[in-house]
Amino acid sequence: ALFNINDVLNRLERLDQQLAERDKQLSERDQKLAARDKELSKLQQEIESREAEIKAKENEIAEKEAELAVKDQELQEVENELQQLTKNRNELQSRVNELSSQRNDLEAQVSELENQIADLEADYDDLREVANQLQAGVIYYMGEDMVYQKGDVIYSDVLEGGRSEQETISALNRYLQEANQVAMEQDIQVNKETGMALRLQTEDILNAARIIYNMDQGSRVIVSLISRVNVPKNDWLYANFQLYEDFVVFKKDALISSRVISSAQSSEEIETELEALLQDVNEKAVNQGLLPDNSGQVGSINFSQFYELVNRVRSSEAEVKVNVYAAANIWREDRLSDNLKFELEEVKAEEQNNDG
Repeated sequence: ALFNINDVLNRLERLDQQLAERDKQLSERDQKLAARDKELSKLQQEIESREAEIKAKENEIAEKEAELAVKDQELQEVENELQQLTKNRNELQSRVNELSSQRNDLEAQVSELENQIADLEADYDDLREVANQLQAGVIYYMGEDMVYQKGDVIYSDVLEGGRSEQETISALNRYLQEANQVAMEQDIQVNKETGMALRLQTEDILNAARIIYNMDQGSRVIVSLISRVNVPKNDWLYANFQLYEDFVVFKKDALISSRVISSAQSSEEIETELEALLQDVNEKAVNQGLLPDNSGQVGSINFSQFYELVNRVRSSEAEVKVNVYAAANIWREDRLSDNLKFELEEVKAEEQNNDG
């Protein structure tokens, strides 16, 4: 077929028209889009501006809330302070009332004391005369030999507690008779009508009887009569009771103390070691309840027993352990004299090395 150039040109012309139309449409759309973009940009700016304003307001609100919290705290502190001040005011008012009452009491006491001072001043001369008499009595005592010092034990014995009333009274009467006999061995004044050398208060005797009676059945009590004052020769012996619960301080065969002593030492050194051992025995006895005598002692072995023990240690071949045992049950009122037994135990080489 023959190529028809006119048709082609016509088609190209139509296409050009269509493209021109399309370009126009696209141009109009671009203008609309540009207008929309401009409008959106403006709206975005307004949104950002509003967000900034909102953020600023939120910050301002946060600051106000913080200030409000501080004010609330200050208000609470003021309220607490007000409550404390109110409480303090009430307490101070109560204290004022109390002090006023005390002041009235003190004024009454001052008035009473002034009256007492007046009475004391009136009795001054009489008291001075009594003081002179007492001074004369002190001079008298200083020139006299003392039979008993204040606090000395006059007599001591063990009574059984918890018995019947009659048995308790009978036992206490026997005790007082025996104590009186011991007291009469000294140069003291004796009541010729009653034959009693002891001057005791009836209330003290009844109180001692009541304590012994109320004790558990089968229990033991150490009853001691103690000199109430210094007693010179041929004077009255005033005494008080002292009661101690009795118990076994060391049971028979109980180990009281021990000490390792070398037989190679001199006699003087061995004596020193044994004296230290006996001192430890005495201290343990007192600490565990043994009652000391007027001189503060609890008794010990005699001279011959001591040096017999020294010789036993010296005759040993090496180091020995000296063990001190209770020879019998030792009660609180007992003495250590004749109640101790000593056993010597040879210290083996291994024990010496271990001790080293």
